[in-house]
Amino acid sequence: MMNNIEQTTNQIIAKEGMKPVLLSGVLILLCIFIHLNILALVFFIICLFFILIFRNPERIAEYRKENMIIAPCDGIVRDVYISNNKTTIKVEIGIFDVGVLRTPMFIDSINTIYKHGLFIKNDEKLKEILNTRHCINGIKNNNTIYSIKLLPEIWNKVNIYNTNLAFAGDRIGFMKYGFLFLTINVSCNIKIQKGDNIIAGQTLLGKLD
Repeated sequence: MMNNIEQTTNQIIAKEGMKPVLLSGVLILLCIFIHLNILALVFFIICLFFILIFRNPERIAEYRKENMIIAPCDGIVRDVYISNNKTTIKVEIGIFDVGVLRTPMFIDSINTIYKHGLFIKNDEKLKEILNTRHCINGIKNNNTIYSIKLLPEIWNKVNIYNTNLAFAGDRIGFMKYGFLFLTINVSCNIKIQKGDNIIAGQTLLGKLD
């Protein structure tokens, strides 16, 4: 479920991963206490897995000029659609990609829309109608300069942070495993292509015309 919460900074693990990490840590200690060492090892591996997928690196965006567009997430570019003055970039976020979402451009504020639904995978038409969806609109000078559509897969681990006056690369949310569609609503020159790996806050996607 989507929550408007404060963003997580300067922590090794994102807030979204604290519960599973702490729970697995408690289970490790419990198993050691009752001398179930093999099970303790299993929970130790599970704990490391959660630490890995919920890692929370701090990144300082190299490209902070107002005409720059930087990657909003880690992942692989699966497609780029260009139509009139709109450009949409489809990114697949894997389970081992960092889940922190970042604003691709300078914004005054964001607004969000949330629709609870299913997690259908194979039927594109049904996915569009029935699946869970989170939408983020980046607003500058009272205009929506970009929109981000988040389609989580398997489970709905999405948070949108309280955000005002954010520079390119600042945190705006968190999602693990799924697809992100970034639509830029102004004319731009895109530098990436299908198949590229991108890193949130570091990869330059393009420049505004």
